[in-house]
Amino acid sequence: MSGKGAPAAIYAALVSGILRSHAPIEPGPAEMLSAVNLSLAERRIAAQFVSIIYAVWDDERRALLVANSGLPRPIHCRDGKIEFIEATGLPLGLFDEAEYDEFTFKAKPGDLFVFYSDGILDARNRHGQSFGPEQVEAIVANCVTKSADCVVKEIFKAVTEHAAGVDTFDDQTVVAIKVKAGAGKRK
Repeated sequence: MSGKGAPAAIYAALVSGILRSHAPIEPGPAEMLSAVNLSLAERRIAAQFVSIIYAVWDDERRALLVANSGLPRPIHCRDGKIEFIEATGLPLGLFDEAEYDEFTFKAKPGDLFVFYSDGILDARNRHGQSFGPEQVEAIVANCVTKSADCVVKEIFKAVTEHAAGVDTFDDQTVVAIKVKAGAGKRK
């Protein structure tokens, strides 16, 4: 989210309310992002925008549906292979009309999905070097056969070590989802 302090907090509360108001109709991820963007366009606040990845797990189809509005591309791991999901999109609240692509992943047990904010990638060390996507990818590769919790803890640990002694200037969020064998259609 651009801007910090009170304006950003007010904008976050507005976005949260808009998300909750649309949730009962259960829109798909791309539809939800478009609806939030349209609502923000009606209530435009100068220099404010928000980036969201909206994902929905469909337990019956054993599928993850994903749409992105300005956050770094998420990661999908299957059978030890790491791929960046090509989900990109404009941040919400910048343009009156924006369309968002929706991606569907038919999941298998052991699949790992990793979502993270740009504050992870942009964390700088004392020399001004950012943490970067290569570091995230290396950590995910090291944890791919372990738990989702391993990914989250190791990314935060590495970012903290990388940026030791430097103030954080952006939010840092990591969400990891590991598909278990029991998920899917129930009889």
